[in-house]
Amino acid sequence: MDTTIRLSTLLSLTVLLSACEGRTSISPSRPPADVMTPPSVTYTLSGVVTEMTPIGPAPIEGAKVVDASGRSAATDCDGSYSIAGLPASSRMISVTKGGFLTGTRTITMTGDTELDIRLERIETYVLSGVVFEITDAGRVPLEGVELYCDSCGSPDGHTYVRTNGDGFYSLEWTANGVHPLFVTKAGYEIFDPNGARDAIGRISATVRGDTVFDVQLVRRSPAP
Repeated sequence: MDTTIRLSTLLSLTVLLSACEGRTSISPSRPPADVMTPPSVTYTLSGVVTEMTPIGPAPIEGAKVVDASGRSAATDCDGSYSIAGLPASSRMISVTKGGFLTGTRTITMTGDTELDIRLERIETYVLSGVVFEITDAGRVPLEGVELYCDSCGSPDGHTYVRTNGDGFYSLEWTANGVHPLFVTKAGYEIFDPNGARDAIGRISATVRGDTVFDVQLVRRSPAP
């Protein structure tokens, strides 16, 4: 029986050696990636975003600072920001905030870099006027008329106002240009003798500095 076991063992070794023929060496396992490739060196961009006021520079909170790679940060209450993990290179930085012109800078980073940026406010004006109707008694102001402006009224737009008892409305933070307005009151529609309304029922006010823009409404005809 011992002879049979020895023959079986020899036969198994012969098969294993045959399977390994042609192999001249055994490759060592690959080292971890962090051993093979040194980590990339990155740097931090930081600074302060401000605006100039009559009493000097003032910090801007909530401005968005964006690197060309897509990394970004928002300024805090003292205007400070910090973006880490940026490789050494030439890059463009943009800063945006509602009510301000976009600020851009191009810098070359070779280490941790400080970049302070000053933004300028968009020049804005007041769009105001009276909403009225014409009756037998003459021009009558309309109270409680709702006006909606998508591009004026605040740094971010999307503003609703209502006329007061004198039919008066006012939209601040309005830039020069054309501003479509929805003007609505139950039972009324915009007086439109010359096709002043657009396809979705807005009337456009052209702003050039502080602008007065009155709007006439007429009562809707009762349904037949």
